[in-house]
Amino acid sequence: MAEFVWLNDNLIPLDQARVSVNDRGFLYGDGLFETLRAEAGRVRFLPEHLDRLAASARVFCLPFPENIPWQERLARLLTANGLSRGSARVKILLSRGVAEGLGLPPGTRPTLVIWAQPYAPPSPEEIAAGWPVVIFPEGRATFVGRHKSLNYLFYLAARQFALDRGAKEALILEADGLVSEGAATSLVYLRQGRYYTPASASALPGVTIAVLAQGLAARGLVLKARPTTVAQLQEAHGLWLANSLMGLMPVAAVNGTPMPLNEATTFLQGVLADMI
Repeated sequence: MAEFVWLNDNLIPLDQARVSVNDRGFLYGDGLFETLRAEAGRVRFLPEHLDRLAASARVFCLPFPENIPWQERLARLLTANGLSRGSARVKILLSRGVAEGLGLPPGTRPTLVIWAQPYAPPSPEEIAAGWPVVIFPEGRATFVGRHKSLNYLFYLAARQFALDRGAKEALILEADGLVSEGAATSLVYLRQGRYYTPASASALPGVTIAVLAQGLAARGLVLKARPTTVAQLQEAHGLWLANSLMGLMPVAAVNGTPMPLNEATTFLQGVLADMI
């Protein structure tokens, strides 16, 4: 079956899609992206992802395409790729396109790519076992971290560091040693009956974290952001990785130190499911 993508305003076969080698997304990583999950043809948390994409575009003076019928385009894309049933991974990429000059040239015609592929979510057995994670030794302090940019090499290196050590995810630290986030995930932890997420100046505002916070608030609970040390994280009564693709994944160990696996996973999954 042929695979289709949206390239700007055209739904075309993937093997016909072409982007200029002078596109600034290729030359400089001058662009942004969002990764979303679709179930049975319905994309989850689309408004939240688009709001984050548009906010980052404003920060970097990147023209954000207005008046796009997102729901219609995504539905057509999923149908064209035979993904109207089951799970799918959707990615939206927005680059500045071809533009001369240094800095962040305004007034350019951006390149917009949307693609969708099948996605196999973690099995119940994998979730029950949890993931081992390790701490990436290179600290990071950059405002770019607050945006899902195409400058992604740092996070790929962190994830490879984890894979090389038999782990599934790498935890990122700020330059001062405080916990920030995962290479491709946000963090939630339970301590003394309360839920927390690390407060970090360089972390991406996670869509799943925001939605989870809303769901907990509806139950009279609070998901509080607070500065977090590695020791505090390892002393938690539960730790979870969160992103829009896989949802929530419990952490089984941090740098080889076992973490508790408990019924709070089912509770948090239920909170998130109620928000879909």
